[in-house]
Amino acid sequence: MGETTPTQPREIPAGAFNEAATKTARKKTGLFTHDLPRYSVRAILAGAYLTLGTAFAAVGGAAAEKVAPGTGAFVFGMLFFIGLASILLLGAELATGTMMFMCFGASRRELSWPKALLIIVVTTVFNLVGAILVAVVIGQSAKLGGIGPDHLLGTLTEGKLTKTPTGIFLEATAANFVVNMAVVGSLLIKDYAGKFFFTQFVIGIFVVLGLDHLIANFSLFSLSFFTIDGGLPHLDPAHVLTNWGMTFLGNLLGGGVLIGSVYAWLNRGENAGAQGYPD
Repeated sequence: MGETTPTQPREIPAGAFNEAATKTARKKTGLFTHDLPRYSVRAILAGAYLTLGTAFAAVGGAAAEKVAPGTGAFVFGMLFFIGLASILLLGAELATGTMMFMCFGASRRELSWPKALLIIVVTTVFNLVGAILVAVVIGQSAKLGGIGPDHLLGTLTEGKLTKTPTGIFLEATAANFVVNMAVVGSLLIKDYAGKFFFTQFVIGIFVVLGLDHLIANFSLFSLSFFTIDGGLPHLDPAHVLTNWGMTFLGNLLGGGVLIGSVYAWLNRGENAGAQGYPD
């Protein structure tokens, strides 16, 4: 089926989530199609926001680890949400959320599948640009510049780089499933304080469990590369690209298909029973 043009909008299906997700998918597709430079900057900002949040969480987690050994990863996980919350509130374009919206939109024939995949890939590339730019700056900071490989950043990075490809894929599937639980919830929660707390605890699930989220790994690996003096044993192109490749595929399945496409199907039922659950 061809893509829907702005002059021939499809009817938005009933239900708060259907309406919010459809409008968001159309907004993202429209900006990408008609104003790629502005879309690209929004994607760069998403990578930047997430990397700033990751750096903050790493500093907080490392401080907690010194005071109470064993708590660093948990504190990191519960502080990490700040970057994602900033993206949701400030209107930046994060690839892992875009996976959900594009698969939702393509499943509802708002746009073609090739166009949906193109938007996801371009968003991913510019998220990486934003992550690297911020990591370069943080690498010159007094707080994180020149840290040792035993810092929490190094420990977390090495843990992700030494996983098997199958493990990465499965964990990435779970990670973006959880992330898009937070995205769906933020669409339905109107109160900003409610969005804030809901995001903190849901996002904390995947971070504390150490699951693989592509843009979070962009941030984590970039920060480790530019801040750790002497580098890390497995922070090399082969391990990094393997992780990013398998994480991309897993995130696409978990957030794009299992949340985006599944909700598009769930909310499309036309019988009396299905109509009772429009969201």
